[in-house]
Amino acid sequence: MRKVKSQAKKTRETRVAYRAKRKSQAGVPRTPKPRVRKQVAAAKSVPWEKRIAPTEEQIREWTDWLNQHEPEFEIKYPGHYLAIWDRRIIGASPSHGEVYRLAGHARPDVIPLITYVPRPNEIFAVPSNFPAEWLKKTE
Repeated sequence: MRKVKSQAKKTRETRVAYRAKRKSQAGVPRTPKPRVRKQVAAAKSVPWEKRIAPTEEQIREWTDWLNQHEPEFEIKYPGHYLAIWDRRIIGASPSHGEVYRLAGHARPDVIPLITYVPRPNEIFAVPSNFPAEWLKKTE
């Protein structure tokens, strides 16, 4: 029958070695390690004329996609501008300029579809091209 060695002796030795190491470092003050921020690679600036623009068919597809997901976006992004490319949100911000910056960082080679998700209390009025007299006659 095989005899099982006890782990207690090994554990004790490990503890003793750890404590000895800590005692030798006790007089040395700890210096915090400097935090290093990762440098974000600057997006390559592509001239506006050389960027890829969505086709009319793509815009129709993406608009249908936006309409299908409208309830989700109204909950998640109220009052935000969304930059859309290939049925994906590549940027979202309450600021129009900021959403272009985010989209340019995500996809510098394209011109994204930008749309605004209104807040629940925002009501848009569409002005009529017809004179008020004409509207009264039809009612």
